[in-house]
Formats: sequence, structure tokens, C-alpha cells
Amino acid sequence: MLQLNYSFKSNLVCNLAASHTLLNCLIKEFALPMGLCRYEWPTEISGIPIGVFFNGKLIEGVPLHIQMPNQQEFFILVDRKDCLGAQYYLSDIYTRKLEKKWQYLDFEDFVQVLLECCSAITGHHNQELMDQIYASRALKKQIHHFAQQHNQNSLENYALSEQALWFGHPTHPAPKARLWSTQQQDHFSPEFAIPTSLHQFEVCKNGLYIRANDDLTDTDILQQMAEQPTNPETVIICLHPVQAQLFLQDARVQAYIKQGEIKDLGCMGEKFVPTASLRTWYSTQNNFFIKGSLHVRITNCVRKNAWYELESTLLIDQILKKLYTTQVETLGGFQPIAEPAVLSWAPVNASMEDQLWFQEQTGTIFRENFCKTEGEKNCLLAGTVFGRSHDLSPNILPFLQSHLSRELQDQDLLSWFDQYQSLLLKPVLSLFYQHGIVMEPHLQNSILVHRDAFPVKVLLRDFEGVKLTSDLGIHSLQGQEIHPRVKQSMEYSREKGWKRICYCLFVNNLSEAILALTWQRPTLAPQMWQFVYAELEQFRHSISIPTPEIDALLAGAAIHCKTNFKVRLAGNADRDAGYVQLASPWGI
Repeated sequence: MLQLNYSFKSNLVCNLAASHTLLNCLIKEFALPMGLCRYEWPTEISGIPIGVFFNGKLIEGVPLHIQMPNQQEFFILVDRKDCLGAQYYLSDIYTRKLEKKWQYLDFEDFVQVLLECCSAITGHHNQELMDQIYASRALKKQIHHFAQQHNQNSLENYALSEQALWFGHPTHPAPKARLWSTQQQDHFSPEFAIPTSLHQFEVCKNGLYIRANDDLTDTDILQQMAEQPTNPETVIICLHPVQAQLFLQDARVQAYIKQGEIKDLGCMGEKFVPTASLRTWYSTQNNFFIKGSLHVRITNCVRKNAWYELESTLLIDQILKKLYTTQVETLGGFQPIAEPAVLSWAPVNASMEDQLWFQEQTGTIFRENFCKTEGEKNCLLAGTVFGRSHDLSPNILPFLQSHLSRELQDQDLLSWFDQYQSLLLKPVLSLFYQHGIVMEPHLQNSILVHRDAFPVKVLLRDFEGVKLTSDLGIHSLQGQEIHPRVKQSMEYSREKGWKRICYCLFVNNLSEAILALTWQRPTLAPQMWQFVYAELEQFRHSISIPTPEIDALLAGAAIHCKTNFKVRLAGNADRDAGYVQLASPWGI
């Protein structure tokens, strides 16, 4: 009976979580920008219970009625009217079409209806996306069952925070879809907290490619991966276990194994834990995180380390370190998390095409282990801080309450958020305006450093994704011989860079922080947005160069929102994602 209850609850919660992320996509990418939302009861409510009940309780809330162009309608009660589409859902979802009776649909039927009405708008239908949605929901059920059984404090330390992003990206249609080959490989997912040895290969040293800043030697880097052989002609490199299986299936690899140029050692050596990105591995002992290539689609992208991304990572590391050393006063408190080394391997006698293939299979980035300086208990993944526990309530509130000797008050939440948003905004805006550097400050790239739960620093990671604006940032590369493909991968127009920053800061990060902090206190949200407004004003007045994008925001200009759902509906790569415009939280 206990197992049955667990299964029933997991199914219920995971259907809700999956439905809510799909609703987030529908509302942010279609309903709000197209003016399809009405915050009022439909004129005909036949089929919606009189007094909506949820979990056995009578729900009072704000009615949200969505009318799609194909005459499909959706209705749900929410806790607030939010211009960025960040709200809690308080009731079941009801649908109808052509004025038929409202009805509650099971998850599979809801997915079918939602995809049909969105495909009717875009003209795109992607069966793979439906498969990904179901795969994501299935893995959520496994994860939820695990979380219920173990009931860990996900904000106790850094490693646990990386392993407790139970429901994933809140505005992606299939956040837990991991398209590796078998379900048995799901145990490499971070949520199951299974320490794992990486898959080791002994290879000929003459095919090794290592580049490093900070006077790091090849030996320094290789020792972070594995204990090295005594044979001076070979080295040991590591791959993600899933990547290793893909690697070993290739005929070219099998041929080199037969020739003795590659020796398959299997999974062995030091234990690491996978972080929320899946391909980045963490050990408390190591000086570096190990970020390997993973030729598997995770949300929007195949997570491989392209050769040009290895090069761009080192260049960004150099630029940021130089700025931190020589112009720290222009960085708004930004502190770089070093990514000082990269590695790849390819057989020296392979063709140019095959060498490139091997380099992208084995490409590895080494990132500074910031927990060694900041303290593992003080560092938390922001995505988990503002994410949901296994019962869909916010993680952050019990975390804050546990550090207070009294009941959590409105003013505690307001003060906490004010500090957080300032620590996040100043570095990102300073880098953009002063140096033309475009960070990607979304929740999974942001690390909250706290003291007794109060924010003291926000660290931003992932240099391979940092871009340089064509009007300013790209000039920092002058005088260097850089491959055109590397430069192309790093360069963004100013407009494109700002759209990325705008989405990451306001939609992905701050709106989710506000939503988590205002659980059952939605009236606090406008006050928190006013803190952001004041921070933008203060930044504009503190800087002596023009800030037209901030001027527009302060005047009520629209907020850019990335279309994670639309790009997957079209079956396109993440780089092809566009943006829609959402009303500003400060607009009239």
C-alpha cells in the first residue's frame, strides 16, 4: 500500500509539474505576446466545478482564460496577474473547443491539445518534441520517487543543490528529456546522487591537445582527470560514461583500439558527482570541475564541446582575468570563476575531418572549484534555490526560515531579494556597458554565495557561452591571431547581446526568484520589481556612458523572452531560438 501511495503521489505531482511547465511556455511564448489572455471568468462555465477544488480544498484565485486562434480554450486559476507569466497555478487545467463543455484532460490528452493549437500558429509539428515531453515526465517520476524516499535538504551544501533541480527548467517543454540510448543510463542523472568514476582511455600522448592559462602545465591538468601512467608515451583522458559508450560504438574508435593507439580502461579512478548540467563533474578534492563533451540532446542542445568553444573559453578567461586585475572598479563586483584550461585528443595520423571528430568527442573544459575558496556550504545553485521541492513548494522559504529564530516576515523577504537582485544586476550590466561582454546569467549559470542564508555574492559561470558585442567587446581580441570560426562563435550584435541578457536577467532569473519568494504572498511581487527598477536607475546614473537599453526599460519598454518552446516545436537548434516581447513589470 505504501508503494502504491508513493506511485500515485509521484504520478500526480509529476503530471502537475510537467503540465505547469507547458503552461508557462504557452503563456510566455504565445498567449501573452499575442494578447490571448483574459484574467476573467469565461461567460460559460459549464464543466468547471462551482467553487474549484484542488487537493480537497476550495480555491480562491485569479481566473486565467486563454483563447487560442484555432478556438481552443484553456482555463485555470492562478494566484496573480503577472505580465511576465510567472504565477502559481491553483486549480486543475480545463479545456474546451467550439463552445463545447469545459473538461479536465489527462496529461497525454492535454499535451496533444496544447501542441496542436501551438502548431496551428507556427506551422511546425515535431513528433520528437512530444516524445521528449513524455520522456521528461517519465524521468521526473523516477526522480520524484527518489526525492520522497530520501527527503534531503537540497540547500544544505553545493553538491546537494546541484542534485536537487527536481523538475528542471521552469519554462521549457521537456526539461528532463535526456536522449541517451537506454533508461539504465538515467542513473548518471545528478538527481540520483550516485558518485561515479569517469570512463578512462589511455591514448598516445602525441595526439594530445592542451591549452592553459595561469602557467598551468600539462601535468597539472592531466592529474586533475586521472592518475597518469608511468609510460611517458601515453596519457589517460576521461569521458562522461554516456559519451564513452557513444565513442566506443564508432568504427574509427574500434579500429584504433585494435591498433593499440586507444586502450579502453572502463570506468575507474576517483569518484565524481554529476552537476545539474549533466556533463560537468564535481569532486570536493579536485581543484577543477571537469566539463566534458556529451553528444546527447539535453533540453534545446546537443551538449558537445566544439573545438572553437574550447578556444573561445580560454580567450574569455584571459579577458576577464585581465579586467579583474587591471580594471576591477569597472566590473560592478564581478568575480570571475576561472576556466583556465582545455583539453582534447585526436590520433595524429587521422584525416583532418576525423581529427576534428575526435577533438569534439574528447573536448574538456576545466573550471575552477570555487567551493574551495567560498566554502561548499556557502555555495548554492540559484536554479535550486528558487526551484521547487518534491511537493512543488519553493525551496527557499524553509531555507530562510531555518536561519531565523522567529517567524519569517515580509520585510525579511524584501530585504533578501533587494540584496540578491543588486548582486546579480551590477556585474552583468557593468560587463555589458563598460566592456561589451555578454554573460548568460540564467539560473543554472548563477551561483548564490551566502552567509547564514543572506546573499553576499553571485558568481556567474560558463565561459564557453560568453559573447562579445561587435560594437565594443570584440575589440578586446585585436592583435591576436584567432581562427575566423572562433571569432564568429564569440561575436554578437549589441541588439542580440542585450536580448540575451534581458531574457536571462528578468524572465529566467529575477521573475523566478520573485515567484519563489512570494509564495502565498503575491502582493510582495510589485515591491520587489520596484527594487529592480531602482537598481537600474542607480546604475544608469552611476555610469558615464549612454545606456539606451536601460533608458527604454525604465520608460516601460517590453522585456525580451526567449522562445525555448517554439524552437523545439520547429525542431531547430537552440542558436535559432528567437524572442517574443512581454510587457514590462514597470509599464502602465
